[in-house]
Amino acid sequence: MSRLRGHHAVSALGAGVLVAALVHHGAEVGVVEGAVGPLLALALDGGIAVAVIAAGRRIAARELSPAEEWRVARWAGAGTVLAVVAFAATLAVRAFEGRPLVEPAFPMLVAAGAGSLGGAIAGYYAVRQAAEARRARDAVRAVSFVNHLLRHDLRNDLSTIRGYAGLLADDADGSDHAETVAAKADEGLDRIEATSAVADAILGDADASRIDLAETTRDVLSGVTDGERATIETEIPESAPVAANDGVRSVVSNLVENAIEHADPGVTVRVGVRVPSDDAANRRDDEVVLVVEDDGPGLPPEVRDGSFLADEAVGGASGGVSGLRLVATLAEAYGGSLDAGESPLGGARFAVTLPHAPVDSAGSDT
Repeated sequence: MSRLRGHHAVSALGAGVLVAALVHHGAEVGVVEGAVGPLLALALDGGIAVAVIAAGRRIAARELSPAEEWRVARWAGAGTVLAVVAFAATLAVRAFEGRPLVEPAFPMLVAAGAGSLGGAIAGYYAVRQAAEARRARDAVRAVSFVNHLLRHDLRNDLSTIRGYAGLLADDADGSDHAETVAAKADEGLDRIEATSAVADAILGDADASRIDLAETTRDVLSGVTDGERATIETEIPESAPVAANDGVRSVVSNLVENAIEHADPGVTVRVGVRVPSDDAANRRDDEVVLVVEDDGPGLPPEVRDGSFLADEAVGGASGGVSGLRLVATLAEAYGGSLDAGESPLGGARFAVTLPHAPVDSAGSDT
């Protein structure tokens, strides 16, 4: 049995008005002379009620989210109440003035139907406007984050390439430097691909595929060259498939780089990936959790109070905070979340939950 949706409620409002109109005008046929009057009245208030029912079916066809459908339904309900209350107020004034109340049911039915239809239409366009505004905000955020990735991450890679290229030119036997240049060039290309995936994820233009978070994490850690600055401890399973896209690489790299770059030399960074347990009693809603924690100075104030999540924080934030904002945005885009807290090691702890993508799920392996 399907769950009750907002379009059901809208159609139910129309059906209620239609039934009330049928009962009322059906009773009139035996009271007033002739059936033309009641039929014309039924065509008016019943026609509006049918239009409300049709509006509910149109809402169902628009593929709105359940929350958006219920927002439209609330608008329709509010329109019904407002129209009925307004008409009832006119009746109250007439009664107060001592005027006779002639046939109040018919205009009341018309008011109820018109209020439902007007509310449903207004609610639909309000939802559309909100969705377009949200997409515009996401587009701005996507551009901001892509700018951050290109300026920060890719600039670092190209700076390394340029430095090693200089050493290669000065060294007669530069085989080691040549390998470093090639590796950094590959990392730069990977970042460009990840940047495109980040923008698609934020804008909602990318279908989630099956990405192995464990493999991605190992790949990111293999490129960490700050061995003298940090000790990396890992607890990563053989496989941890998640429903995401290639932008998940930026989730891992930003958390790891944030832990290394914003701590004192010699910091210990612990990276773990947890997959759902085979024991049903220990499953956590089929979520995969990436945990990055350290024994550094702890959470910055803007992370501790959550202000880094504000939209206005994106443009002027520091590299680390902007990276955390990107992680939070991507996690939300994938249907997960970012949690920040204190680590048992004494520093900061970040946990990203992502939807688990079992072997039989749709999408391709990456």
